[in-house]
Amino acid sequence: MKPFVALLLLTTSLLATGCDSEPALHPISGHITLGGKPYDRLLVYVRPVDESVNQYNLGVGETDATGKLFLRSTAGEGLATGKYRVSFSCIVSGKGQTVGPSDEKLDDDRRLITKDIVPPAYGDGGESRLEFEVVPGTDNHIEFDIPSKQS
Repeated sequence: MKPFVALLLLTTSLLATGCDSEPALHPISGHITLGGKPYDRLLVYVRPVDESVNQYNLGVGETDATGKLFLRSTAGEGLATGKYRVSFSCIVSGKGQTVGPSDEKLDDDRRLITKDIVPPAYGDGGESRLEFEVVPGTDNHIEFDIPSKQS
């Protein structure tokens, strides 16, 4: 009888542990352009609208040269169900005037100027109001064409 009780206790504890399981992650696909153009490594950040952040609903991704989005949460590929706010960052660089003494090496990277070409209304400073919803059992696809500061 004791082995049966031990087995029953083990099964009950495993079932109780299963009730507190991790939420399912749903794959997110997308296409993002900036001023009508795709950018390689345009960064995409997603956070839950209600600000209750956890490893299943905090995500980041980037685009490839065609604008295709690759997105993941900190828990893995995809996001938990819910409503999300999305923001962007796209850093471009170019040559500028040398900063510092004139005896610097020619390959000194302080002459490289970088700037984010995403307007603040869509940027990662918390101002973006773009939203999407992750729903189970559907193709969770997001598509945005955001304006560029360069446009």
